Amino acid sequence: MFVIKNYKVIAKSKTKYLSFPDIIGSKQDKNKFFLVYRSGQGHHPTSSYLHFLISEDKGNSWSEKYVFPLSFKKNNQVWNCPRLSYLPDNSLNIFCDTKTSVIERSAEFRIWQLKSYNDGKEFKTRLTEMRGMVPDKIIKFKDKLYCANHTHDYIGSLTQLINYSTDKGKTWYGCTVLARNKDNAFCEASLVNYNDQYLIAYLRDNMSYAPPRNIYKYISSDGINWFPKGKLPIQGHRPTALLEKENWGRKRLILSFRNTKKYGISVLSATLNRQKIEKNIELINIEEEKEENLFHCGYTGMVKTSENKYLLVYYIQGERKLPLIKSVFLEWKN
Repeated sequence: MFVIKNYKVIAKSKTKYLSFPDIIGSKQDKNKFFLVYRSGQGHHPTSSYLHFLISEDKGNSWSEKYVFPLSFKKNNQVWNCPRLSYLPDNSLNIFCDTKTSVIERSAEFRIWQLKSYNDGKEFKTRLTEMRGMVPDKIIKFKDKLYCANHTHDYIGSLTQLINYSTDKGKTWYGCTVLARNKDNAFCEASLVNYNDQYLIAYLRDNMSYAPPRNIYKYISSDGINWFPKGKLPIQGHRPTALLEKENWGRKRLILSFRNTKKYGISVLSATLNRQKIEKNIELINIEEEKEENLFHCGYTGMVKTSENKYLLVYYIQGERKLPLIKSVFLEWKN
């Protein structure tokens, strides 16, 4: 089970809406971690900023290194939801979508890559071939890289897509459909690699806000053809999944999410057996949120900092006028 160790406020502002944080550990230095989040005037801003931060002490303190602005007035687009990933060339990357309207159904979405070969000292920006929204972390599976993202589709709903790269992230192809049907609005998938045999996707269903929807599960052996495998016994948005090794060939699934039943941020832990079925499910509530602020919290990032220790980042509003970025240190107790 997880035990909460302590909380920290990473960033706050009296004038800007802070949201959508993600975190990753350095490949070069076990004490160094990187964080990215977006700020703007609101949940759907007309001007926006990506904030890139570095911690030299395993997430206990942070310093801001870069701010990347985008606005409708100057750039005809704003930042949306960033994710951090390392690619096979050891580059640190921010993948983030942009949108051309505050009304998402009418907006054009593109996915950009901010790439650094020196752990965030310098970045080069390029427009990728991906056209979806809310990209996931880049996941290596067999001989390809995969990035899940979703789109508003022709049936007036949401479709979960997945792009792939065969050249280590230089070019992205695909837009293969991961999940789509008329009864669900699948989006915000989080991918995990199960022993390089299967990709597993955990997805949000955005068909209706009430009652709260379950988080669904799809599986693929080739990254192209996907099959539904039911849903988890939790209700939430924007799952973030990690898969850790356990004894006897089993895996430990750790999944953080915006809890739409308890209102706030929660973390699920479970044993993923050889049949890829979640067993021994436990749930810990990280922080409660007011019901009216449900859509101003969550969108978590999560990283393992050392043996059995994890760091979760999220945004939350609570009693404040605007959301801030927080972190919580967790320890796994057998």
